[in-house]
Amino acid sequence: MKKFVLGLFLLGLTNLVHSQNNGTATNIILEPVTIKPLNLSYLKEVQHEDTPELVKNLENEAARYDITEDPIFDREFEAYEVIFETKKDGGTTGLITATYDSEGKILSSIEHYKNVLLPKTVRTAILNKYPGWSIYKDVYLVTYRNNSNSKKVFKVQVRKDGQRKNLKLDYDGNIQ
Repeated sequence: MKKFVLGLFLLGLTNLVHSQNNGTATNIILEPVTIKPLNLSYLKEVQHEDTPELVKNLENEAARYDITEDPIFDREFEAYEVIFETKKDGGTTGLITATYDSEGKILSSIEHYKNVLLPKTVRTAILNKYPGWSIYKDVYLVTYRNNSNSKKVFKVQVRKDGQRKNLKLDYDGNIQ
């Protein structure tokens, strides 16, 4: 009895599948896929888990940029310099000057950001070391060279009662 029920079930599925396409096969044509270079080694080196969002967005844009698609591209040149900029309300700005090789890989970059949201570790270190002081302005600088460690530093000016102090910090909140 079980074999008979199973046989009817399979027969029913066969009829459903057959009736779905009326016995004819349909060709599907897929659109061409575009593959763009992604500079993962660059992103791994310059980004940190606490990298401010504005910085991450601009670095991601630089990493995804395909110099080979640019109208000025010519394989005869060894390198290309491209400038990326962003501005937000409140005076937050970002600038990346990236150098690409003829294959689209980032060879180096110099990055400059003003008035970004400082990572919590940096803010906490400043407030612990300078209680009662306020953060007046900040600059975040990144220097990247392919096959070399990148340099990342926060330059922060703090103020209290007419006094100013200029600080340099890393992501761990170490004041240099």
